[in-house]
Amino acid sequence: MALGTLEDDATAAVPGIDKADGRPAPTAGGRTALDRLVEPHSVAIVGASANPDKRGYQIIKALKKAGYAHAIYPVNPRGGSILDVPVVTSIAELPDQVDVAVIVRPAEEVADILIECGQRGVAGAVVLAHGFRERGDQGAEAERQLQAALVESGVRIIGPNTSGMLNCTVLADLIGLPELPPAGPVSVLTQSGNMILSVVEDNRSINGPGFDLIAGLGNQSDAGYAELIGTLSARDATRAIAIYSEGFPDGRGFLDAADRVARTCPIVMLRGGRSAEGQKAALSHTGSIAGADAVATSVLRQKGVTLVDRSDELLPVAALLATAKLPDVGKGVVVLADGGGHATLAVDALSRAGLPLSDLSDATQARLRAVLGLGASVGNPIDVASAADAYADVFADCIEILAEDPSVGLVLVNGLFGAYHIRFDDSFLPAEDKAAERLVAVQKAINVPLVFHSCYADRKPDNHDTLRRGDIQVFPSIDVAVAGASALYKRAQWLAQTFGDAPERAGGTNRVQVPGGLLPESVARRVLQGLGVSTGTWSAATDAASVRAAIADIGTACAVKVDSSKVVHKSDVGGVHLGVTVETAADVANQISESMAGQTPPVIDFGYLVAPMVKSGVELFVGAINDPVFGPVVLFGTGGVLVEAADDVAFRAAPITPAEAMCMIAETRVSKLLDGFRSFEKVDTAELAAFIASVSEAVSRLDGLSELDINPVIASRDAIHPVDVRLVGK
Repeated sequence: MALGTLEDDATAAVPGIDKADGRPAPTAGGRTALDRLVEPHSVAIVGASANPDKRGYQIIKALKKAGYAHAIYPVNPRGGSILDVPVVTSIAELPDQVDVAVIVRPAEEVADILIECGQRGVAGAVVLAHGFRERGDQGAEAERQLQAALVESGVRIIGPNTSGMLNCTVLADLIGLPELPPAGPVSVLTQSGNMILSVVEDNRSINGPGFDLIAGLGNQSDAGYAELIGTLSARDATRAIAIYSEGFPDGRGFLDAADRVARTCPIVMLRGGRSAEGQKAALSHTGSIAGADAVATSVLRQKGVTLVDRSDELLPVAALLATAKLPDVGKGVVVLADGGGHATLAVDALSRAGLPLSDLSDATQARLRAVLGLGASVGNPIDVASAADAYADVFADCIEILAEDPSVGLVLVNGLFGAYHIRFDDSFLPAEDKAAERLVAVQKAINVPLVFHSCYADRKPDNHDTLRRGDIQVFPSIDVAVAGASALYKRAQWLAQTFGDAPERAGGTNRVQVPGGLLPESVARRVLQGLGVSTGTWSAATDAASVRAAIADIGTACAVKVDSSKVVHKSDVGGVHLGVTVETAADVANQISESMAGQTPPVIDFGYLVAPMVKSGVELFVGAINDPVFGPVVLFGTGGVLVEAADDVAFRAAPITPAEAMCMIAETRVSKLLDGFRSFEKVDTAELAAFIASVSEAVSRLDGLSELDINPVIASRDAIHPVDVRLVGK
């Protein structure tokens, strides 16, 4: 049966109480309220029931079945006992400092229950009831009351609308799983109850390392991803966090938290709801090229989150990151196989993942031949072939040799290691078991991580468990094994980055309010200049005479553009003239004026923007959006008329440093042109990166920003020229 949230209609409601002044949730033994919530040393079940069909009964049964060794307090006005556990008749009868209350009462009762829990010093609650903001207007009042109760009581909650929580370390099963998974290093946070079932089953199917905490977060009305990853990463029992997310109530808060947490604790995420729905039509190119999924993917990776694409990758990748060593990012992968087909598939999968193969030295290949025989394939991939049939230690022998080669960062072993006794007969088993023990010793002795694939992994031979106990993961799928290897490299690369500290997002008087709608370009340029962005040489003019004077001051032929908040696409309405001189200035100004008068309706409120003509260079795009989930995001990519067609853009949550902007540049295809490709001049990418970083800092200080579009930015050997600037407020 799929997990869901059940309201328990116990025989009588918990009595109401008078409102009390709120106070912070108490600590106990140095543990914060969130610490106590995720690892409860005492549990109250508010809405406990003697009816086996009710969640108020099932939670008590699950705790007892799991072997939970701490205090359990069923709460029901009728008293008595449930499953031999004494029942208290009200929350007021609970002892002080209960860690967690599981609330299995309907939504309309939850607020009062939380307030009463706060009065008794209960630290946290798991709220199973639905009927809050997920029901829109119908749940709005219940949500309002819930939020007020959270403030007044100081109680921290998971939920509402949650499937529950399981702490395997203390055997606190507040979900009611049919079989308790083992305790281990992975914690799981999910918005889906069915994903709890999925990861638990995945752990069983791969004999995975087990879990510290599994929690269904539901609506995240209080504790959400951002806070909980910090709490979990501080736990000795959690060495990696796996997340299934369909959205973020506080996207920017999550990014900030992930940036801190991922330094010491890997975060692996599977995202649901990645379709293009919700992309809005925009006044600038920015809105049409900044798809929601592309933004989320980029900014999450920016902050160290490892993203997976498939549900069957979430737990295996988290398990690998929790247990394996990290590769040297400057080195490649060796495929060590016992058959050509598996080796070929592994190489293909590595290529798709963008992982390079190691170029083994002649000396390494000679040593491998001495082990495998003169006719062996000892390039990369390496095929041990029949040598493994006769000598199970051949893998360990080869790995010891490979670990000494300076080109090797990771060894992917694939085929059927540990299962020759299944493929042939039991006479192979003793040697395989000893070989597994030796591989564990080898892995401890070398700095090169080992990742294993076996087509017999689903048969779960004991020697595979020997490998796993030695922090060597074994997977039944080549693709999943390669996804894990890729995750190890990406994490190592992220940890090796040294970007320095980006400027803090400014607050208070350092912020600038953007008016609604499209701003005149002259205003947009002044806003950016005031925030430290160079917008080049330009002048605003109001009539033909001032256009002529501006060109004379600049001293060279200029571009003259209409400057108005009413004109989006200037070229389409005759609002752009190039190569304008002092002599032609008046005629051009009059032509623009006539074009504006001919619009429907006529454009009356306009001026002129005058800027020098720019020499040839590479046309680039720099922009920003105020993402509804993650806040200000800066964009860079191919510019000019190809900006949308090229589909060549990189994203970062703002602000960023110039060093990080250099990485943005390198991600794009247009970066090849910046290095002096064919007839193109080599561009000063350091200056370009500084410009992108300055834009990122500026947009992080804009309130009411919708979009910023600087297109094209013409980059040449000696300068960065922002040719056209559009700034749109909400």
